[in-house]
Amino acid sequence: MKVRCTKLIDVEGKSQVSSSWLTVGKIYQVLSIVLDVHGSWLFRLMGDSSPGLGLFPKEQFEIVSAKIPGSWVPTWSENGVFELTPEVWTKVGFWERYFEHDDEAIRQFNLEVEKLVADV
Repeated sequence: MKVRCTKLIDVEGKSQVSSSWLTVGKIYQVLSIVLDVHGSWLFRLMGDSSPGLGLFPKEQFEIVSAKIPGSWVPTWSENGVFELTPEVWTKVGFWERYFEHDDEAIRQFNLEVEKLVADV
C-alpha cells in the first residue's frame, strides 16, 4: 500500500507549513495500518528524518495504491487497538526491542520492509 502526503498537520490536527517528518507530494510505503483506541486511523511509515518510523494520521494522505500486502495480518491488542501489520511485528516487546536497537528486531523489521516493498 502506498500513500501520497497531501497536507501536514500537527498532533492537534492543526495545519502546518512544514515538517521534518513528511513532505507534501511525496509517496510513502505504508508499513502497517492502525485503528487506535480513540478511533483514529493511522499509517505506520518511514518519515523523512531520523529515526523516521512513526504513526501518522490518515488525513494527511491520499491512497496511491490500495493493494494490501500478503504479509499483513489483522490483530487486536488487549487495549483494543486494531492493526494490519506483518505478524512478526505483533510479538510482545517487538517495538520496544526495535527502538532499543536490538539487532534481531532491526533485522526482522528490515526483512519485513523488503517484503512489503517487493509485494507492491
